[in-house]
Amino acid sequence: MFKKFLVFVLLLLVPLSAKNIMSNGDMEYGDGGWYLWNKPEGPAKVKYKIAEEKIGFKGSQGAFVEVLEPPHIWWGLQLQPPQFLADSAYYTLSFKAKGDMLVTSIVQGGAPHYRQKESAVFQLTPEWKTYEMTFLADEKGYGLNNVSFQIGHQKGSLWLDDVKVSLAKANHDTLWYSQAEARIDSLRKVDFYIQAKADEKISVKLLQHEFPFGTALALYRSKDSVEQWYRQTAAHYFWHGVTENQFKWPEYEPKRSKLKKKELEEYFQFAKQNDWDLRGHALVWAIQGYNYDKHFSNKGSCKDIASNIKKRIERDLKEYKGRFIDYDVWNEPFHEKFLFDKCGWELMDSAFVWAHRADPTAVLYINEYNVVAAGETDYYYQLIKRMLDKKIPVQGIGVQCHYQGRLVSPSLFKERVDKLARLGLPIKITEFDIGTFEQGLHVSELKQAEEYAKFIRTAYSHPAISGILIWGFWDQRHWIKNGGIIASDGRAKPAADSVYQLWHKNWTTDTSARADASGKAHFRGFPGKYELRFENKIDTVWIRSQN
Repeated sequence: MFKKFLVFVLLLLVPLSAKNIMSNGDMEYGDGGWYLWNKPEGPAKVKYKIAEEKIGFKGSQGAFVEVLEPPHIWWGLQLQPPQFLADSAYYTLSFKAKGDMLVTSIVQGGAPHYRQKESAVFQLTPEWKTYEMTFLADEKGYGLNNVSFQIGHQKGSLWLDDVKVSLAKANHDTLWYSQAEARIDSLRKVDFYIQAKADEKISVKLLQHEFPFGTALALYRSKDSVEQWYRQTAAHYFWHGVTENQFKWPEYEPKRSKLKKKELEEYFQFAKQNDWDLRGHALVWAIQGYNYDKHFSNKGSCKDIASNIKKRIERDLKEYKGRFIDYDVWNEPFHEKFLFDKCGWELMDSAFVWAHRADPTAVLYINEYNVVAAGETDYYYQLIKRMLDKKIPVQGIGVQCHYQGRLVSPSLFKERVDKLARLGLPIKITEFDIGTFEQGLHVSELKQAEEYAKFIRTAYSHPAISGILIWGFWDQRHWIKNGGIIASDGRAKPAADSVYQLWHKNWTTDTSARADASGKAHFRGFPGKYELRFENKIDTVWIRSQN
């Protein structure tokens, strides 16, 4: 009797875990709930069929869309299936598709904000394949978890069928995050030895971590009290930086050969005064917004564009050799594809080759968003792998972590970073914040503090992460309304205190060591700049992880 009961329970459990909670995902019951949304402002030119026979998988009913002319914005054309009801849990979205275009699958909340939960980018092939992504449904209720397939990237055709949303098969590792502090102690601390007199006691105190923790900087040349406060506050919380806008090509060279060297020099002087390293952001960014489409670098023939990029890279990497430690050579390559659509992907390959020749000492990064904060990891992986297979000198992977309306999921972070880490390159968190440009900070300040601490602890505890930068810290100089950790009036928000506590209280070294008979004193601590107090002197030295 017990065995029969056990079999019955198992039979109940197996279909439950694989149950499709989306009705009519295979379109076998007509087009109920399915439609093609074509943004009225700048609509795409398309041919399409939905829920018709012989266009689905193995001749079943499915959907077909042919994009004759893409919309003005890539998300302006969406194939949308029925809405579904989900609970607060991890789910897998899967679908079958074939074609010759990129497809972005999006899961988002309902009106009025349609908060995006996850997204993934897939390059379709002529053969039917199954694609999937994992997402966290953190809102309850019908219509709060919508799927859309955004197909406005380029001309091409799509066949789609068998869309399914089911409870995730993988057991997402919540235990991994709970072990973060133990992992940090193991991964980030090193055994050090100091030479002293036999039996001498030495006090050691960490002053600055070797591990880069920094912020985007927006410096003004003014030396008024506000600017002085801004710089002092930056130096209080951080020890690594990136030029937020000043080194972007249209900002640095607004007109041909009219360089803003004095404005950029402010950043180098600040870095020198505070013992910071600086990143150069970004050599090429093909975005067509912010009036960047009017910049000379985006105009002319492909030969002209390549010549301009080569000149910019060779001139500026030689000019600033040793002053920027690394560069975002190409920013947002598959979200801002204007130059590639016009001139081909080889343009980015050449940019990295030119940069490496101009400054062999600099670490050259590619930089992209939604590849860790959202699920567009696979496409980024394949893009970088293609370059590495061609011996293109990509030397670092930049992952922007603009979480927008999403909350931080340590398990999804681990899953995605693990995948990118297989490429064998250092991975740097180049841009982190939460909130959206339209809504501003969408959570309370206490929740912001919780998310910042969770994210930093998650990233610092992952062995592949080589640095963390947040994208600005003060509300008055932040691209997201109220998105900083310092309020407009200069008040430190709970997130600022939370961040400071982690680096200066949780993860610090303040101890003493006694030298043995040979004069070697041993201690275990975080690599960085230390104050060493001997019996008769005080030294300030860098004790690095390679020592």
